[in-house]
Amino acid sequence: MKFKISGFFLICFSCLFAQTFKIVDSLKIESRDSITDFGTDDFHNIYFIRNFNELNKIEFQSRQRKTFSNHTVLENLNTQNVLQITLKSDFFKLLVLDNQLNKIQDEIEFPIETNFSPTLTALVDNNYLWGYDPVLQRLVLWNYRDKKVFRQSVILSEKTGDEFYSELVYHQNKIYLIGFKKILKFDEYANLESVIPFREFEQIYLQENNIYYSIENQLFKLDLKTQDTTKIKLNTSFDYFSINNRYLFVLKGKVVYIYDFHKNL
Repeated sequence: MKFKISGFFLICFSCLFAQTFKIVDSLKIESRDSITDFGTDDFHNIYFIRNFNELNKIEFQSRQRKTFSNHTVLENLNTQNVLQITLKSDFFKLLVLDNQLNKIQDEIEFPIETNFSPTLTALVDNNYLWGYDPVLQRLVLWNYRDKKVFRQSVILSEKTGDEFYSELVYHQNKIYLIGFKKILKFDEYANLESVIPFREFEQIYLQENNIYYSIENQLFKLDLKTQDTTKIKLNTSFDYFSINNRYLFVLKGKVVYIYDFHKNL
């Protein structure tokens, strides 16, 4: 997940610590084209989108490469589900693949007649996804097989007119709507639980009770319980980063650097 922005930081955190990580391995990606998105899964496999139109997977152990393309624009790669990969296809459709890059089902579309047009989505299971519709200003639990709204939140009064949300994450039965000024945390019924002050960011991952995010080639960790922020020092700058259950992966140019992430926590 990557969203580029520019501007000054809007919020200064009261607690900012530093933590250093060391590289344990690296891998060179053989590609002449640009890499336009990047991710990993809990089996340490590496995924990247080549030139907005081809999804690639590199097996961690064998280093074998697999590819997927449906000849449309591919973006918004999400590999944080252990067995399912999602990405946007042709700007408005959602693709769901298994970790062997096979289609699990037909592309998910949002029919015009439902008046539900989410700009952000987060897959729940084989029937449902959460979506955020900025026109309705609601979270909607969408049954994408029956094309019906199953549940929705109240109008989000926490949203102001000049605010923009860029990420929607479903994690451990909680929903996180993430913007450049705040994070709205909801329970599984879309009831607002808390409002967490936040700041501008480029790329973001949520794991356990921590949010990891990048700003101008710098990596930070926000503890959702204490709201303390830690700066993570790396040996290299990066274009993309990804985190799984063991390692931190950073991509610089066409080289992936691997850090023994949890050993340092």
